[in-house]
Amino acid sequence: MPAPRPAARWPGPPPVAGHDDGLAAEVARIHLLLKGEPTPDGPADASTLRRIATGFGLTAFERDVLVASVAGELGLLDRPATFAWCLDALPGGHWDALAADRPLRAARLVELGEGPLPHAPLRADERILHELRGVGRLDERLRPYLVELPPPPTVLPASRRRAARQLCAAWQAGRRPLRVCGPDHADRVDVLAAACATVGRAGHRVTATDLPRAVTDRDAFARLWNREVVLADPVLVVELTGDEPPEASAAVAQLMARLVGDVVVCTPRAVALDGVTPGPTVDRPTRAEQRALWRKLLPGRAEAAAALLAREFDLGHREILDSATPAVPGPTVDPVGLARGLVRERVRRDLDGLAERIDVRAGWDDLVLPAAALAQLRQLTAAAAGRTLLAEQGFAGRTGRGLGVAALFAGPSGTGKTLAAEVVAGVLGLDLHRVDLATVVSKWIGETEKQLRRIFDAAERGGTVLLFDEADALFGRRSEVRDSHDRYANIEVSYLLQRMEQYRGVAVLTTNMRTAIDPAFLRRLRVVVPFGHPGPAERAGLWRRAFPPAIATTDLDLPRLAALDLTGGDIHTVALRAALVAAGEGDPVGMRHVLDAVAAEYAKHDRPADPGLWS
Repeated sequence: MPAPRPAARWPGPPPVAGHDDGLAAEVARIHLLLKGEPTPDGPADASTLRRIATGFGLTAFERDVLVASVAGELGLLDRPATFAWCLDALPGGHWDALAADRPLRAARLVELGEGPLPHAPLRADERILHELRGVGRLDERLRPYLVELPPPPTVLPASRRRAARQLCAAWQAGRRPLRVCGPDHADRVDVLAAACATVGRAGHRVTATDLPRAVTDRDAFARLWNREVVLADPVLVVELTGDEPPEASAAVAQLMARLVGDVVVCTPRAVALDGVTPGPTVDRPTRAEQRALWRKLLPGRAEAAAALLAREFDLGHREILDSATPAVPGPTVDPVGLARGLVRERVRRDLDGLAERIDVRAGWDDLVLPAAALAQLRQLTAAAAGRTLLAEQGFAGRTGRGLGVAALFAGPSGTGKTLAAEVVAGVLGLDLHRVDLATVVSKWIGETEKQLRRIFDAAERGGTVLLFDEADALFGRRSEVRDSHDRYANIEVSYLLQRMEQYRGVAVLTTNMRTAIDPAFLRRLRVVVPFGHPGPAERAGLWRRAFPPAIATTDLDLPRLAALDLTGGDIHTVALRAALVAAGEGDPVGMRHVLDAVAAEYAKHDRPADPGLWS
């Protein structure tokens, strides 16, 4: 437990110590003074009033003016208290007590009614009145901006508890403002909540985009928050995403310079911020911590199930807590399957609008490729399955790089690259998301990198294979810089190089033009699988799989069809066209339908047909 912190003070001159003995007795004393009657005793000893006077640095006269305002607000005076009345009746009066830079007005302890300054009615601010009456709560004018930190979870990994202790130590040492970074927003909030609970303080968070933009509104926010620091010593958490517009970032910087007390800036990544001291980093729990957390939360504490989930997904502790909580044991409930489904839904939700999810149905039997290509694909799936085991054994810490598995499938269109990606995802038991380049690539500077970061961050949690179709559009060679467009295009490629280096998931890149891929990516690829035109043996296998069993066929000459120079994609198109025509005629699919469809496919590509094939 950290040592007690020194009391927060309003920025200004040193406070003047006072003596009190209960708010009611002090109000009665001021009431007598305002009526011009003698008081039998000196100032009373009300602890809350003394704390406010000390914290805001009030002189004895300013303290008495505040009590007079409270008396008027409570209806204990026959007329509203004014500053002129207080100057005449209260001891130690000084004119600058009501100056705009003195605490009574600067901290908004009192408000002035209508009329000339000396004769304007004095009213105690509602927040101050409630504090003096023992029902202090956050100022209502701050509530639209702030969200209170929730209670911390009862289960926190050791790395989270350590980060919370580091925060408490930094607060005790007076380091402010602090930066806390980490990839998972909910995890950062839990660590902050745990730190606040440890020192018995409330915490409130506000997003950068919700902060007031107008200068006057920002000034009012700062004054009200600084007053809260003196009254209740809460912690303010300012949340940044890194994608804020410039005006929001400027508002944060200007506000930070005005605030007192402990302020924590939360960011997903470790970015340098002027005047902000780096604090603890809330990385994802280690695989061992994730496994232990799954084991603790799953019914029966099954070790094998916990190890499986920890290897398949890389999650923050809050995601594990939320995914394991509904896994209630029952006769028909599979807690592991339920938890896996909940996590996958989270990943799918984060990738919506950025990537298209492809239903994974294909298996090894659906792939018709040369033996060498199939062997490389099997090596790829083995490497993807074993990457988490290497991470647990310390390989990632040794290399300082991600242990992701990225592969390049290179070859002409229609040779099975996308189908192979589907097979890889199916064998690994993962989803397959195809990145929508039209959504990701933007003409606005920096937007492409932001969208790519969102995709990689979501996919890195596990449960999916990323498919970059036509990858040369994103991973193309860097060019000589001739203008600003070249420079920013090179920046995008450089960002991808860096992100692929760190990536811990599974990614498949496909291209029709391998030479267009920047050579620097080749070192980051675990496997490069060439997809060429199928030979006669492969085409025969493709024709055998071309028609589903439910489609009636008759007298198909497979050796003759295998002699046609077609890719797997072409064969699928031909088979579908032939089946449609045959169904329209009410006949089974025959050679006539297939050869007519082949002729149409050749014509579509301006390819001359060999008359001998139709003889």
